[in-house]
Amino acid sequence: MKYSKMILFAVAAAVALLEVGCASVNRQATNAYAEPKADQGVVYFFRPKKFMGAAVSYDVRDRANNTVIGAIANGTYFFHYATPGQHVYAAATETDTLQNVEVEAGKTYYIECGVQMGVLAGRPSMKVVPEADAKPVLLTLQYATK
Repeated sequence: MKYSKMILFAVAAAVALLEVGCASVNRQATNAYAEPKADQGVVYFFRPKKFMGAAVSYDVRDRANNTVIGAIANGTYFFHYATPGQHVYAAATETDTLQNVEVEAGKTYYIECGVQMGVLAGRPSMKVVPEADAKPVLLTLQYATK
């Protein structure tokens, strides 16, 4: 009886592992790039292709209205037009991560996403990076839509 409970727990943990951190990402055949608008900024979210956490994908949300603005997977990017002001972006798998960005109209921002080691699933990470670091990486990635 003791072993059957352990097996049941192991199966439940495996199912949870498969479901946690899985966001639907539609990879596009053609890449798209955005320029900021006169009254809005553009925020790029990108995830360099890496072996660690390759199977983990996650949604990125705008915390102001808890709206999913895109999904990020290994080797993908997407962009989001944002109104000027403070924005808080969130991502979650087994834990949450937040990234604050003060958006100005007509400017472009780059947020590098990743996956860190977790207990049951990889943990999302986000950080703002300079354009000089982001642009060469973006050219190697695949555009994705939600």
